[in-house]
Amino acid sequence: MKKTLHILGFLATSSLFSLGNTFAASLVIEVPNDPEPTTQTVTYQCDTGTNKERVEATYHNADHISLVDFKWKGDRIIAANVIAASGAKFVGEQYIWWEKNKEVTLFDLINDPEEKKPILCKDESTLLF
Repeated sequence: MKKTLHILGFLATSSLFSLGNTFAASLVIEVPNDPEPTTQTVTYQCDTGTNKERVEATYHNADHISLVDFKWKGDRIIAANVIAASGAKFVGEQYIWWEKNKEVTLFDLINDPEEKKPILCKDESTLLF
């Protein structure tokens, strides 16, 4: 029997009866039983240059399927794992989320198409406050 990976979210839609309607939706992905799917949530501090943004990222892993789910500047991003020379690299929408050694490098390809202005994020559990 296959397992399902549930990712819950909120979608805004329009209908004939109202201008805007918000409802909960879920994305369901069938994944293999073996190995057992895992979920891990990590909170990061991201340095934008002018301030620090707190980002909570949830990693979903099931065999060859790896996703990261996070919010950035009000947008919810679900990114899929892609091939990387090192670390775990995820791509979703215009963003690259590249995790290595409890640090993330975030790129916004619309505002930085040449990837020259990385946003550096550190796992909060490694920071001394």
